[in-house]
Amino acid sequence: MTTIAVVGGTGQAGRAVVREAAARGHEVRVVSRRRPADLEPGAEHHAVDLLDDDAARVAGALAAAFEGADTVVDTSNGMSPAAQAVFTAGARRVVAAAERAGVGRAVILSIAGVDRSGYGYYRAHTEQERVYAGGAVPATVVRATQFHEFLDLFFGRDSRLGAWSRLGLLPYPRGCRFQTIDLRDVARALVDAAEGADPLGVVPATGPSGAPTATLGGPQTLDGRAMARAWRRAHGSRRLPVGVPLPGALGEFFRAGRNLVPDAAVGTVTYDDWLAGR
Repeated sequence: MTTIAVVGGTGQAGRAVVREAAARGHEVRVVSRRRPADLEPGAEHHAVDLLDDDAARVAGALAAAFEGADTVVDTSNGMSPAAQAVFTAGARRVVAAAERAGVGRAVILSIAGVDRSGYGYYRAHTEQERVYAGGAVPATVVRATQFHEFLDLFFGRDSRLGAWSRLGLLPYPRGCRFQTIDLRDVARALVDAAEGADPLGVVPATGPSGAPTATLGGPQTLDGRAMARAWRRAHGSRRLPVGVPLPGALGEFFRAGRNLVPDAAVGTVTYDDWLAGR
C-alpha cells in the first residue's frame, strides 16, 4: 500500500484525487488549511496553511504530513492575486519539505497550454511547474484542459454573471471553444502518476519546465454556444443563450484555441454525459 499526501485535498480536484486514491486502497493524507466535514473514510487530515507567515510552523506541519509518504500530489489552487502565491512561495515550501521527508515522487496538476498565456493565474501555474522541475524530488506534471464545471462560471445563477439569469439570459463566452474533461478522469490520471504509471496511458514528454509532462483533454470539442444549449436542455431552462465577450489575456487564450489538445482527447466522459449525471 502506498501513502499519498494530497496537497489541496479539500478543493474540487483534490477531493476527486482523495476519493480515487482511497478507492485504490492507498493510505491518503489530506493536506489543507481546514479539516473538511466530509473527510473521506480512512483518510487522515493535516492542517497546513502554505501561505502562513510563520515559516517554521509551515515547515513543521508539512514535515508531519509528509513523514513516510511515498508521493505528494499537489492540487492546490488560488484564484485571487494574493492566493496565487500558493503556486510560487507555497510550492517552494512543499518541494523543500518533500525533499527533507524523503518523498519519492511528486505529481502536480496544471493546465493544458498554461505557458502560452499572459493571464496572471496561468503565469503563476507555470512558475509552479518550474519550482517542481527544479526540485530534488522527481516530479511529473499532469496538464488537463478545463473541467466540465468551468462553464458554470457563466451558466450558474450564482456566478458573477448571475444578473443575466434574472433577465432570462444564459451568457456564454463568445468565439471560444472548449475541450472540457471530467474530474474523475483527471483524478485517475493523477493517481496513475502517483503510482508511477503513465497517466491514462499517456506517456509523459519533457515539458517546457523540463519536467515530464502528460497533457490530457476531454473527448470532444464544443463551442460556448453549443455548451450553453446543452446546459439549457439538461436543466430544462428557458433562458436564452447569448454570447458575451471574454476580455483580456484569458479571452485571447481561448479564442486562439490554445486551450485545445485534439491529439490528447483521452477523457471518457462527454459534457452531455456529465450534465446527465449531475
